[in-house]
Amino acid sequence: MGLGRQCVSAGLAGLVLLSLSSCSLKVKVREDWGAAPLKPIPLEEAARTWQDLKQGRLPNEEALASYNSAVRASVVQVGENWARGDREVSLLKTDNGGVGLKVGAADIPDLAGADEIIPADFVRVRSGLKGRSVVEGVGSPLIMRKPPSPTDPLIPETGLWVPVTALLNLDQPSAPVLELVDPTVRGHLSLGRTDFPLSANYTAAFARDFQDRQFQFKSLGALLQFEEFADRMGIYRVTPFHAEKEPVIFIHGINSSPSTWDEVLNRLYGDESIRQRYEFWTFGYPTGAPIPYMAAEFRDAVREMLAFRASRGASHQRITIVSHSMGGLLSKTLTFSSGDKEWSTLFKVPIDDLEIGESERETLRRMIYFDSIPEVERIVFCAVPHKGAEIVNHPAAKLVGDLIEVPAQLLVLSTKILTLSAHALTPEGLEFTRDRLTSIDQLSTEAWTTSEFLNKPLNPAVTWHSIIGNSRLPNVPLEKTGDGVVPYHSSHIEGVASEKVVRPSGHSVHRTDAGMEEIARILKLP
Repeated sequence: MGLGRQCVSAGLAGLVLLSLSSCSLKVKVREDWGAAPLKPIPLEEAARTWQDLKQGRLPNEEALASYNSAVRASVVQVGENWARGDREVSLLKTDNGGVGLKVGAADIPDLAGADEIIPADFVRVRSGLKGRSVVEGVGSPLIMRKPPSPTDPLIPETGLWVPVTALLNLDQPSAPVLELVDPTVRGHLSLGRTDFPLSANYTAAFARDFQDRQFQFKSLGALLQFEEFADRMGIYRVTPFHAEKEPVIFIHGINSSPSTWDEVLNRLYGDESIRQRYEFWTFGYPTGAPIPYMAAEFRDAVREMLAFRASRGASHQRITIVSHSMGGLLSKTLTFSSGDKEWSTLFKVPIDDLEIGESERETLRRMIYFDSIPEVERIVFCAVPHKGAEIVNHPAAKLVGDLIEVPAQLLVLSTKILTLSAHALTPEGLEFTRDRLTSIDQLSTEAWTTSEFLNKPLNPAVTWHSIIGNSRLPNVPLEKTGDGVVPYHSSHIEGVASEKVVRPSGHSVHRTDAGMEEIARILKLP
């Protein structure tokens, strides 16, 4: 993904900050566009179109295009003023001379934290996204970058790009007001008892966002080098926060990253019923670490998200998780509890009697002793190896496993257990504490983690759905098929509300048209 044309600088963001608070501006110009003057904005023509809209009359195509162009030109002029260092940042050049612009953003409370705003049509998607989620209507679509902050930490270091729609309120043409609205809250503009669709470009926001955050986790690097990516691990927002919406968490699989969901999110957000009901989150993690360790991190991250949303006014928080491959195994651990029974499978003495340090004991406790998260009410499995994957027994997979860096914390833990408390280990415990045990090892059909710890009965309080890829011809019995990585008998699981088999499809069934359509269908269910 890349950017074409020139990007509007943070000038408009600076103007918004100036309008909403008296704090000093700390916005940097993104690009220098040169000193070429812009054409005056045809404000009179735009004002006539605005009055038609106010009366509930739909302007003709040419008039609406001219109005939308005037809106965008206002944004660009502010950016130009900022880039040149003009003292009057909000002064517009119009066909009626200089006019001062005001800004309002009543329904975007987080706008004061923005540091960049760009017209969406300045973003050119060169690769990575095939579809376009765009709405043609009134106003100029923009995208806005919100950086992480102490009060909003669940944003990646690269920031969060979200869609915004700009309107020019020309009730008083000599005192225009640039109104910024969130199209994910209301997709229509109500004027004169008529609803007009708001212009929006969701693809531009996703493309710009994932261009930056795709480097948060590099698939192979994050598989092999845990410590390098450990501090980037966590749950992050992908769309604007709204307390009344339902959160959907997307979690990737092994040798993958959150970027695997870019096309899925782009496609889903093209559906108005979905974007008005849900907000999207992703959980990213270095995938080579042992599954119980990563499952503990995922549980903690989900609880952190719940606490954040509750602090922002969210009450009932029904969570849907859409998972791919090993991510589905991690997701299942959010729906069951674990304790003494699992512990006694691994150790012959109680956890408090194990001869290790307190920090190591706490690490073990997080992995073995935990409760379900009741807010998780629905999980979608995409190509999940519930009963393991035979491919991990291939010599090449074992070679990759030997290259994986295990978390240093677990190396210390396993060393201390084997040195000080080896007598307390059961045979399964010896497997669990081996210092070279990785996620690939634990995906073996014979591993304790898969056969006992993860392959538990499904929680009946949770609604489950399966989407399964299949690379074989239809005349081959399902039991003898698979997606090239996970055999059908492993991805198939009893007790789900629906199972969709996609043919032909490899392991990335979530990125196929049929797979994305099935995810959308499930999200539209009550």
